[in-house]
Amino acid sequence: MDLADVDAVAAAVRRVRPQIIVNAAGYTAVDRAESEPALADATNARARRRCWPRSEAPDALLIHYSTDYVFDGNSTEPYREEDQANPLNVYGSSKLAGERAIRASGVAHLILRTSWIYGLHGQNFLLTMRRLAATRTSCGSSPTQFGVPNWSRALAEATASLVSWRAAALAKRAASIT
Repeated sequence: MDLADVDAVAAAVRRVRPQIIVNAAGYTAVDRAESEPALADATNARARRRCWPRSEAPDALLIHYSTDYVFDGNSTEPYREEDQANPLNVYGSSKLAGERAIRASGVAHLILRTSWIYGLHGQNFLLTMRRLAATRTSCGSSPTQFGVPNWSRALAEATASLVSWRAAALAKRAASIT
């Protein structure tokens, strides 16, 4: 569904009334966001402000993927959850606005800030380097860029663990009520 269509997303959440929502979707074209700020904002921020009010799915847990782009990259140490966010681009700003909207919504949530996701499908650093290595003698990667690569499968497995944990907690609560 079109995440920028907040009414459609909210209607779907109201209709399904899920107990767990995994939101792995978003506007992710980092460079293009600079020329499409309204679309990045509509998808990553405005949609979050309207789509996750507690009234739509009062018992739901929202697992939401965000990004390390909410930081400015100037730290010499790995970032921690409580570090001050300071995005340097439209993409990071839109993702941070989405995080803030989720926190303000009152819905139970986990926000997973990821970076450098790679896998065997889609567009990612690994596949770009493999393609360049096959056609060039030098890949030209920036020696000043640092990050923490995250394998898409490991991220999916971690998310599945969180879903299982929540499902077990809901089952335990339901059993205690009956």
